[in-house]
Amino acid sequence: MNAEKASAYWKEFHEKLDEVGINKGDIVYVGSDITAIVVNAMRELEFTSKQDQTDFLNALVDELQKHVTEEGTLLFPVYTWTICRGGDFDYHKTQGEVGSFNNFILNSRRDFIRTKHPIYSFMVWGRDAKMLHDMDNQEAWGKASPFYYMHQNGAKELDLSVSALRSMTFKHYVEMSVKVPYRYPKYFICNYTDENGVTEERTYSMWVRRMDVTLTSTQDNPFFEEKKVGKTADFRGWKINVIDLKGAYDVLKDDLLNNGGKNVYSFENYEIDWNDKNEVYEVGFWKDKTLITH
Repeated sequence: MNAEKASAYWKEFHEKLDEVGINKGDIVYVGSDITAIVVNAMRELEFTSKQDQTDFLNALVDELQKHVTEEGTLLFPVYTWTICRGGDFDYHKTQGEVGSFNNFILNSRRDFIRTKHPIYSFMVWGRDAKMLHDMDNQEAWGKASPFYYMHQNGAKELDLSVSALRSMTFKHYVEMSVKVPYRYPKYFICNYTDENGVTEERTYSMWVRRMDVTLTSTQDNPFFEEKKVGKTADFRGWKINVIDLKGAYDVLKDDLLNNGGKNVYSFENYEIDWNDKNEVYEVGFWKDKTLITH
């Protein structure tokens, strides 16, 4: 790797983070398309070995830490739907399903710790890392979850070479908060191996979409920018997007309640009916890999 070019690269990266409003002490949820970033960096920084790629990934984490400092907090998603498919969850071994960069942090960065929910867990670092780790939320998006923490504490979503169209998981927290009628709580029973190696049967939940409702995500960065809760900067051929999650909560909530959710989803066969109480819940039991619901 060309050291001189790397120094200029990271200097400009910090300048772009300043431009989009990532500051010292911020709480930052990081989404990414690391493949596009690495391909770009291989050319920009003249990688000559596989080790250069590993060094770059570590440097990217390091530079984000330097920017927010230990007064801030970083959250990288390691979401996995293993228990939704009848599998078990192991705190240390179960890999995330939302990107190789996040699994790189899970597997190689000992300065991060994992939160506990077996579906929506995060690798966390910084001021509030221990508090986030100590959360024992049963519901994925409830008031005891990291999503509520991000909302209440003014977190920012930082998307590196990925758009809100793909990365805005936070919207599900908004949906649950307003109790949209097309979602309902579903409970999953699993064998859970905790960080001390103790395995026990546990039950967790999340608000799932009704199967008779077909939808496609529509919320994207221009929507958040128009609402003055998002910013975008160009960096070396890819984009850095930031969304203020407290502001995003307000605009997504308003759109769901007053605009039929048209800037959140495109519904193919459904319109939001707030008179539909949808007092449904579901518990899933697995037998021979077949889901039986009650």
